[in-house]
Amino acid sequence: MKKYLSSFMAAILAAALLTGGGNAFAQTNVQQIALEANDGNRVTGFIYQNLKTEKDAPLAILMHGMTGSSLMWLANDHGAYGDIVVRDLIARGYRVVALDARAHGARKDDMKPLERLKLARSGQTGPYLSMINGTVSDYKVLLAKVRKQFGEPRHILAIGYSMGAQMAVLFAAEHEEITHIVTMVPPAAKSVPIVAPVNHAKKVKANWLLITASQDQFSNKADNEALMAAAGGKLDRVEFDSKHRLPRAYTAAAIDWIGKIETRNPAN
Repeated sequence: MKKYLSSFMAAILAAALLTGGGNAFAQTNVQQIALEANDGNRVTGFIYQNLKTEKDAPLAILMHGMTGSSLMWLANDHGAYGDIVVRDLIARGYRVVALDARAHGARKDDMKPLERLKLARSGQTGPYLSMINGTVSDYKVLLAKVRKQFGEPRHILAIGYSMGAQMAVLFAAEHEEITHIVTMVPPAAKSVPIVAPVNHAKKVKANWLLITASQDQFSNKADNEALMAAAGGKLDRVEFDSKHRLPRAYTAAAIDWIGKIETRNPAN
C-alpha cells in the first residue's frame, strides 16, 4: 500500500507542476480519483472541473493511449494535445474524468503494455485482454461513482485516443447511456478480434465522431472503411494526412463536432 501511495502522490505532484503558472488549467479544480475495481484492483486518475461546474453537468470520460496515462489530458506539452480538448470541455461546462488504464501510469505492474501487445500478436492474448477488458470494467465503476457523488449527468461523452479509442468503442457498445463518443485513430486490433472495434461498432448507439489518419500504422484505409461499414454509416468521420500521431488540428475537429452535436441535440 505504501508503494502504491508513493507512486500515486508522485503522479499528483507531476500534475501540480504541469498545471502551475499561467497554464490553461489555472482556474480548474483537479482532484485525485482512488477507487477499488470489482476485482479488487486499485483504480487511479483525476477529476477536472471548473469552480463553476454544475452538479448535473455533462460528463466527459477520457481514455488515453497505450504507454500513456491520465496525465496525457493534463500536460500542456504532451504530443497528443489532450489539454486543449480538456480546456474546451471544461469551458463548455463539462465535468471531466480520466483514469489510468491498467498497467499504465500509477497502475504500472510487472508487465509493460507493449509487452502485452507483443504477446497478443504472437497468439498469447491473455495479458492484453486482461488489460483492455479490466480497464473497460473500471470505467463502469467510475461512472457509478460519479453518478453517486454528483447525480445523473445531462449527457455522457467518451473520448479516446488510440488504445483509448478502442476502449471507448467497447464501453459505448456495452452502455447505451453513453450519448456521444469521439475516437481518435482507434487501432484495428486484428490480432485480438474479441476486442477489435470493428466487432463492437454495430452495438454503439451514441453519436460518433471517428478521426482517422491516412498513414496510420495500426489501422489502414481498409480497416477504417470496415469500421465505418460496421457502424452502419451512423458516424461522422474526419481524416488527417498523418501517421498514428495526429496533428494538433485534430483537436479543433473534435471540439467543433462536439459543439455541433450539442446544438443539434440540445436535449442531450
